[in-house]
Amino acid sequence: MKRGILIIASLLLVCSAFAFDTGSMLIGGQAGFSYTKMSSDEDASSDLYLFPQFGYFINPNTCIDGILKFELMGGETMDVTAIGIGAGARYFFNQLYVGVDLQYQTAEIDANGLDRTESGLYGTLKTGYLYPLFQGVYVDSQIRYVMGLGDYGGDISGKNEMSAFNLLLGLQIELSR
Repeated sequence: MKRGILIIASLLLVCSAFAFDTGSMLIGGQAGFSYTKMSSDEDASSDLYLFPQFGYFINPNTCIDGILKFELMGGETMDVTAIGIGAGARYFFNQLYVGVDLQYQTAEIDANGLDRTESGLYGTLKTGYLYPLFQGVYVDSQIRYVMGLGDYGGDISGKNEMSAFNLLLGLQIELSR
């Protein structure tokens, strides 16, 4: 019993030693790349996405985030340029975090010579881990599930049923008060 209490007390001390200070900021983001070929009959497409973000700690474990999204997708018959803006929050358990965000995105689509735009609202559930490189600099590994919300706007109509699962890597820099 004493051993169990000692282990729990040690874990609590280690977890509290890592907590971010209220008023600290995290600046950075994630990036990803994919190369996709849906079938042997279809052309391949490549997708590059960047998610810059700014976070502010309202208490030692809770970070409020401002998020941008830049995405370029291209293939032989279609090119897409998407830009998004959003807000979210992350809750930290030591270096592990869970979070949510909400993003509005607009995209310019050129498919087979036809230009059109689409816009939509997207929700994200995410979890990640910050690996310390050195004092105040972290590699951010993140798993996220993105889902479309509501209806599309712009030249496209209908229900936004998009969903995606992403594995991302990034960098976070802590600015302490």
